[in-house]
Amino acid sequence: MFDLEPGLVMTFLSKDSVDKKEVLRDIEVLNILLRKDIGEAEMIRQLQVIDRVKDSVAFYNFVTTKPAALYREKRIMMQQFVEAHPDSYVSLYELDYNHGMYSADSYAVAYGKLSNRLKNTQAAKKIRDRIAYLKQIALTGMQAPDFTRKNQYRKTVRLSDYKGKLVILDFWGSWCGACRQSHPHLKELYAAYKDKGLEIVAVANENVHGDKTPLDKATSNWLGAIKKDGVDWVHVLNDEGSGGIDIVKAFRVTSYPTKFLLDKDGKVLLRIEDGLNVEIDQLVKSMLEK
Repeated sequence: MFDLEPGLVMTFLSKDSVDKKEVLRDIEVLNILLRKDIGEAEMIRQLQVIDRVKDSVAFYNFVTTKPAALYREKRIMMQQFVEAHPDSYVSLYELDYNHGMYSADSYAVAYGKLSNRLKNTQAAKKIRDRIAYLKQIALTGMQAPDFTRKNQYRKTVRLSDYKGKLVILDFWGSWCGACRQSHPHLKELYAAYKDKGLEIVAVANENVHGDKTPLDKATSNWLGAIKKDGVDWVHVLNDEGSGGIDIVKAFRVTSYPTKFLLDKDGKVLLRIEDGLNVEIDQLVKSMLEK
């Protein structure tokens, strides 16, 4: 079960005067929609009980007409819920909770679609502050910092070597479950577009939260994860102690996974702090299927 917990939502809204019954009703709506295995007829019956069938069936039809990639994870359905319910306090909570799924620009757009009632809450201020922060660290439109490292085969590579290609720059670690859960989808994307001009350059950080993992241990963990996950693209280790640029700091990475999409000139198109990569998928497809 992947139900949204009412207590978390009410805590998020604790500084605002809200109708608790309304919030709990909308939480129930979202939880019903997330239970796709119950079948459409039963879902509609449950929605009728709480008198939200009209808006929510329209939402159900909206998400089920989208390509499977847009809702292959239930968190993406939550993202769609926000778009379909702009006046729901649950949408405000989900926009806060799932902020990593958005680039700075798309996060601002999603917030902009919320009702004025929601924007005038104390909870909304947290989202506005995050939008400002994301825009500050996104590096959008800037030349990506170049770096030189040894790849997994001990061959020297530079990020600038891949100019002329669309590059996904993937910050991850062997210890990061969410990072590695994104690998199967990245493999699908890479297989579909590597011959059309897509490259993936993965930067592993094996020093978690500043821990000083010995280089031999970090290298072993890194190479072991690459082999186990079967991810055969360009890999470099941030922690090799070469005295060169700290790649993680240069790209202002503070959470994992973080992914950048670079254009063919090496400029940053967008930054995503999540493994689901909906916007990256869309941009890669639009740019390489022209």
